[in-house]
Amino acid sequence: MEWVRHDFGMKNTKWALAFLLVLFFSFVALLQYAAAALIVFIGVIILLQLLYFEKIGDKLQFKNIRNRKRILNGGDSEWELTFENKGLPIWGANLKIWFIDAVLPVDGEGGNFTELVEIDIPFTVGHKETIALKIPLTGNRRGLSRIKKMELTVPHPFGQGKLLLEYGAMVLQEQLVYPKLHKGQFRYAPSKQKPGQFNLKDSLFEDPFQPVGTRDYVSTDQFNQIHWKASARLGTYQTKVFNHVANEAMLFVFNVADRFAAIANLEERIEELASYIENCYSEGVPYALAINVRSAGKTPYLYLPSGEGSRQRQNALELLSIISKNNSTMPFNSMIAHLDLHVELPYTTYLLTDDIESIRTFIPKWSNKTELKVMRNAERRVPA
Repeated sequence: MEWVRHDFGMKNTKWALAFLLVLFFSFVALLQYAAAALIVFIGVIILLQLLYFEKIGDKLQFKNIRNRKRILNGGDSEWELTFENKGLPIWGANLKIWFIDAVLPVDGEGGNFTELVEIDIPFTVGHKETIALKIPLTGNRRGLSRIKKMELTVPHPFGQGKLLLEYGAMVLQEQLVYPKLHKGQFRYAPSKQKPGQFNLKDSLFEDPFQPVGTRDYVSTDQFNQIHWKASARLGTYQTKVFNHVANEAMLFVFNVADRFAAIANLEERIEELASYIENCYSEGVPYALAINVRSAGKTPYLYLPSGEGSRQRQNALELLSIISKNNSTMPFNSMIAHLDLHVELPYTTYLLTDDIESIRTFIPKWSNKTELKVMRNAERRVPA
């Protein structure tokens, strides 16, 4: 059942109807027909009210469409709640929703005493009418906000009491707030010894899919590098010239665990890593991400394979947005050991951790495979 009904004050209304029925027969017995007619009029109103509240909300449908909106911290968004009513009209009602305070109402209305924000919205819908209620929001903090509860309160037109309709299903709308992004200097050095996608003039590797021009043929050139159209046009053999490319991939390894709890400066480290990701996105640098939060599947921790572009940025920021202090973590050295066995290290690797002792045996080994940088905290960089 979509709506769970709760009646308040309906029993008193039924007792009042029974009392009026007794009064009606008493006035009829005493031949007080005018008073009996008044009692009948009041009784009909109460009876109609009872019938109205028996049927109201039976055909009220909430369009529960799965939708996740993504916003930056301080950005604007909205809840959009659509209702379709095929039953009796609802007048003067009040819709109340509770949602997680990762987002807040723009106008500042609503109570926020815990992590839940409570807000009231006037609600009126006619017969065979569809309405869309839009609640403007602003990003308050990193995290995922969901509507945890939704109730519709319909007051009795006459007398005391109300009808409470509680939405029984899970509301599928979500607001995902990304971490704060800070601008800062970002340095990276492509490897000349590994092929990749980064254009570098003095690299040893060429990209055969990026010809940039031609030059005169020399005897050491390979035959399949001759540009035949240019050779026919100029009357001499011409050799294709390609872009020189280098490897520039990065791996960010993030430690969120401090023994059996999350690190104290979790938010600051997430913002730091998010800023690195944003810089990689703006520079076109591919990167991978590993976080020691337990995950189901082949990889026992959160791992985002190497990639670049807007899709990779979205996936990475979503991953950082849903990390919580309540997540189950795994030891940092266990994740490092798993990466050492199953992942080919890129040219540059960032270790964001203050726990150096548990991975000290891996640092010399990784330093021979990758350009290793240990980031102890957001202000200080300590190279391995």
